[in-house]
Amino acid sequence: MATDTYTWPLSPDFKHPDKILSAEISSVSTYEVTLSFKDFSFDKYEKLLFIIKETELSTSVSLSFTRRENSFTLDLTSLKSLFEFRYNKEFHIYIQGIHNNTSELFLLKDPSKKTTSENSFHIFADEIYFPEDTAIRPREYIGILDSDSTDILRICLCSRNYYLRQTHFCSLHSLRMNGGILKICYDLETGYHEYVKTELSFRNKLSKDAIAHDFTTVSTQKRGNLIRIKVSLDLNKIDLKSLYWDINVLLHNPDNSKTNQISIAMDTKHRMFLKFLYNGSYRTDNGFFFYPYYTGNKMLAFVYRKEEKYDGLDIVFKEFLSIFLYRIGKSYWNKKHICLVSEKFASMAQDNGYYFFKHCMDENEEAYLNKKIYYIIAKDSPDHYKVDPYKKNVINFMSIRHMIYTQAADLIVSSDSRYHTYAMQCRHSIFNRYLRRKKFVFLQHGVIALKKVDNFYGKGMRGGCDLFVVSTNAEKQTIIDYFGYEPDEVINTGLPRWDVLKDHSQGTREIMIMPTWRNWLDSVPDKDFEESEYFKHYMGLLNSSRFSQILEKYDLQVNFYLHAKFQEYSENFNAVNKRIHLISFGEVAVNEMLMRCRMLITDYSSVSWDILYQDKPVLFYQFDLDKYNEAHGSYLDMHTELFGDRAETESQLLDRLEECIQNDFKMKPEYEAKRNEYLQFKDNQHSRHICEEIKKRFC
Repeated sequence: MATDTYTWPLSPDFKHPDKILSAEISSVSTYEVTLSFKDFSFDKYEKLLFIIKETELSTSVSLSFTRRENSFTLDLTSLKSLFEFRYNKEFHIYIQGIHNNTSELFLLKDPSKKTTSENSFHIFADEIYFPEDTAIRPREYIGILDSDSTDILRICLCSRNYYLRQTHFCSLHSLRMNGGILKICYDLETGYHEYVKTELSFRNKLSKDAIAHDFTTVSTQKRGNLIRIKVSLDLNKIDLKSLYWDINVLLHNPDNSKTNQISIAMDTKHRMFLKFLYNGSYRTDNGFFFYPYYTGNKMLAFVYRKEEKYDGLDIVFKEFLSIFLYRIGKSYWNKKHICLVSEKFASMAQDNGYYFFKHCMDENEEAYLNKKIYYIIAKDSPDHYKVDPYKKNVINFMSIRHMIYTQAADLIVSSDSRYHTYAMQCRHSIFNRYLRRKKFVFLQHGVIALKKVDNFYGKGMRGGCDLFVVSTNAEKQTIIDYFGYEPDEVINTGLPRWDVLKDHSQGTREIMIMPTWRNWLDSVPDKDFEESEYFKHYMGLLNSSRFSQILEKYDLQVNFYLHAKFQEYSENFNAVNKRIHLISFGEVAVNEMLMRCRMLITDYSSVSWDILYQDKPVLFYQFDLDKYNEAHGSYLDMHTELFGDRAETESQLLDRLEECIQNDFKMKPEYEAKRNEYLQFKDNQHSRHICEEIKKRFC
């Protein structure tokens, strides 16, 4: 019997297996699968290992097995620990043979076609439910053994709903929205399942906010092996929430009496019609509108959000004009070797994107990189004056020039995802397809530790990149372990804005409060925001009589600054005490406030690392930690690995604040130790190091 855990005798090269071997699946039971090999002998190897490796990540696990000649029975029990809430994982199966201290790696395939979706899947794990999933309909997770389109054997650990999407046909036939009545017609293959109903379900990471509204099933008509189903829903009678809504088709499995769900797919014809021609929507009195779109998986879904200036069909004409102009001058544009730099929503110049761009302009990095470097920013941005000295290298956001340069660019460098270089929520835009193809250097806008983002920024995900900038050795390991990047795709250079980060707090008496955002409050109406726990806690702090007394007693000033995603709610806050200053976006550069403050009060914001870099104390106000962990999660243990005191109540926060003030804003020894552990350098040449790495890889 092989062991479950061991030290690799020789590191396998999963990217370049020595050979692909055909395996025949002899039998499958709950936790075992037997594979037989007819045309290959393993007798020459002193050691054999069966390994499964996640296709998109570096995760690999050895499997215990027993052998009888050229037949191997694999023990799949250990796979149960690899299931992860809300994740669908895919693994390939390998054999590693060791002979005379030489390793050979074989990738397994099944050319028999016994395991394709047209025939049958092999389910080998018990049903799994996660305790975190207490929503309307908890997801059931299962294990599947099958082969892909190239016959390569794979193991999928996924939800039953994901499995149904792979094996059952469900496709949109038509959609109409008139007078607030949403009508959908689609074709469904039920297989051995029974159709139950269709529902509109609110997509939210908090179980308590899970809501669904049932469509009325108008008709069901048999059409061969499909059923054509027509449903309708009166949107005037439901309470819509921001942001995303999904269409779920519920199917009942008579074998186990479980109810599962499947989404409605959209073919190319319907997707193109929706993108370029269909402008229907349901509008509400608060300036929000509800309209259909297709997800990254090409499934029908809906958005409910505030209508923006780039949502009209006129954007289609402007984009096609820019495509025409680019193509007639393509050779000229491409010779420029364009590099586009931007920040969040291309609306600011105060984060890593700006400081990287400024360094490139001041130090003539264009010549070093052999690229023309341009900064994208909105024409009406309050930060526009910062880039005015480099106006020849500044592009106005969503201009025709911007659209042409987006098509011509060799490289995108941004502190947020590449999609922030364009109008992210532009309803009819086709430019996402151009952005996806560009090489992308992700500068980040903080240190990844306090918020899980691998489901977006992971390799191969929507926010994935070609070069990932990090600031600590621990962070680099996090990106390798959780995000799926290879070590040479992650560079530990520090953040560009740290080039100018210096402690200017001497002689000042300022405290900065800067909470981060919550995805469950993203783009919600003002009324919902003001009823949130988030708003009530911070309003309570800002107007606390004890907080005011502390400010008076120690002669302190407070700058309160909301995360960029919550800037639209900044006017909802108020404070009676004149020592508390509510700072709106663009009014004062964040970097300046961070350098000037004596300490920071935050919750989970990555700007806490900027304060740590300056050797200043941080207080973490985490009144909603359980909810935050459910929705976001963290790579650090908030109770043991933070580099500052934490509080869960206002009383605890003010106690620790006063203690910090009385200690003259000095970091405690245990947090100084963590600082030395986390941060390895302070040479103020972070942008230069990034340019050197870009030169190696992209020039």
